[in-house]
Amino acid sequence: MIVIGELLLVVCSISYLVWWTVVFRPSSRPSISSGPFLAGAVLGGLGGVVLLAVGSVLLLPRASALALGTTVVGGVALGAVLVWLTTTLAHRSLTTELPLIVVWTTAQVLAGVALATSGVLSTPTTAVWLGLTAVALLVGLACYLVFYRLGAATAYRVGMVPLAVDGVVAAVLAAVLVLARAR
Repeated sequence: MIVIGELLLVVCSISYLVWWTVVFRPSSRPSISSGPFLAGAVLGGLGGVVLLAVGSVLLLPRASALALGTTVVGGVALGAVLVWLTTTLAHRSLTTELPLIVVWTTAQVLAGVALATSGVLSTPTTAVWLGLTAVALLVGLACYLVFYRLGAATAYRVGMVPLAVDGVVAAVLAAVLVLARAR
């Protein structure tokens, strides 16, 4: 279930990238309908996050309920802190991208913690899982913070970076899990 969730997150990223390219390309009018791509991004993202969460919960009781609960609470706390930091200290208006970054990160950490505490992932593999998730989080936050300070063409390109990184990370995590299960 977690592998399918990761693959749906890849679909989400690809769909979102195509939608972004069609809708936000500077000095260009969309030549095709962007609706199906936005639908693919929304459905892929929702499906992926739900499957990561359900797959993580299904690993109970082998997985640590305390660790999973702490991860969810930590995700909510991280979101609250990031909203506060970005809106007050960074003077960045809140947009949907920040909650999406936090939900994606929390779902990835939840899956990694569930897989680790249930014995599916080894400690080094868990470190890779969490490290890749942290890289995607930091890239997403950096792009989020600078986006509105850039010119149109640069902002357009920078807006695609987190989408591509998240898709690559989700694909790598799916592969990591398949390889870990094959051993």
